[in-house]
Amino acid sequence: MTVRNSYNYGVLGYHVEQLAEAGLVAIGFTNSPASIAPVGGKKPVIGTNPFALAVPNAAGGTKFILDQSASVVAKSEIMMRAQEGNSIPEGWALDSKGNHTTDPKVALKGIMSPCGGLQRFWNRMNGRSNGCCVKWCHAWLASPFSGTVGGPPKTGQCFLALDPSGFSGSAFNERNNELTKAIISQEGARLPGARRFGNRKSIDKEGIYVSDSLLEKINRYCI
Repeated sequence: MTVRNSYNYGVLGYHVEQLAEAGLVAIGFTNSPASIAPVGGKKPVIGTNPFALAVPNAAGGTKFILDQSASVVAKSEIMMRAQEGNSIPEGWALDSKGNHTTDPKVALKGIMSPCGGLQRFWNRMNGRSNGCCVKWCHAWLASPFSGTVGGPPKTGQCFLALDPSGFSGSAFNERNNELTKAIISQEGARLPGARRFGNRKSIDKEGIYVSDSLLEKINRYCI
């Protein structure tokens, strides 16, 4: 079955984009269910989606969106692999004892790998430190989004919206365009969020495929 007009948004990315379309530079922060262990630890404490940034263009749209994750890959990607019965690449997650795993079901009960990887100390600090910055602002206790364990998710969000014209006038769009050209002029380089915008155009034109098994599962929730 094909369903049209459906978009794959990051949770924070969706909200900051709305602000960018109003001409504002938007930054969003949130805590989320614990999925990443602290350096040296084996028990998840830190969430995976600390912050997002959206920058407006001069035409009432969004120049780019940075929807930052503290983990190597989104946890939803591992959940999807588990539902499909497929393995995950080594390096995406660890089991509950801190060992590498390619089994998505084991990974969901274990620890997400932080962005920057696990090999070098400063690299592995990056993802965990990003998550900690937000956790200490919003508290670290957040129940899982998938299921009823722990009750309602104890999450908090904070959004900052800045009018760039109040700081730099017309120079903002000029510098914004210069930065964009410096990035996209390089072969193989793209702006943050460019793949998302490209997917939207494709989905608007072609729709998306939804398996019968997934559609049946969704319908059961709607009854």
